[in-house]
Amino acid sequence: MADDQDGDDRNRRVYLVGIGAGDPEHLTLGAVRALNRTDAVFIVDKGEMGAALHAARLELCRRVIDPIHPYRVVEVALEGVRDRDAGPYDNAISSWRDARATAYEELIGALSAGEVGAFLAWGDPSLYDGTLAILDDVRSRGRVEFAVEVVPGVSSIAALAARHAIALNRAGESILVTTGRRLMRDGVPDGVDNIVVMLDAHDAWHAFDDD
Repeated sequence: MADDQDGDDRNRRVYLVGIGAGDPEHLTLGAVRALNRTDAVFIVDKGEMGAALHAARLELCRRVIDPIHPYRVVEVALEGVRDRDAGPYDNAISSWRDARATAYEELIGALSAGEVGAFLAWGDPSLYDGTLAILDDVRSRGRVEFAVEVVPGVSSIAALAARHAIALNRAGESILVTTGRRLMRDGVPDGVDNIVVMLDAHDAWHAFDDD
């Protein structure tokens, strides 16, 4: 019986779907197909501060998932703000990831054999989003077996450049994608022609004179 159950567990599948900035028009056809194959959409509730983002996810599902497709929304409440000032940054991230890994393990473990679950990631799941790493943590624990499929999304970088009809680099130039924290700490590296700054809560660009 245990062997049969293990086989059933391996049939679980999790989509990690990039949803851009939440505009349904920015979803790829692949994202729409994935959501219409999903049995459970996992929504992480971050409390009042995340209420608008929570509503945007639900509205996105309503607009792109076929009304006749049976799916359920599974919501989980998690701490939404990492306290970066309470201690070392790496320790704060480790604690944040561990709490999510435990919650995600429970969500995926609740899928029935052969079911598909989906996490919705803002932007592109492969660019400054921690969900994929957390799913790796869950699998490394070895208690729940599942396959992961990543569906890329439209990043804020791509959306912003498109909105302003600009190219991020000229011919042959480099592009550095970094965070405000690292830019403040390390400055502008030598040989970098263009910089895209993510996660800049403290407006690091104010510290630089360059265009």
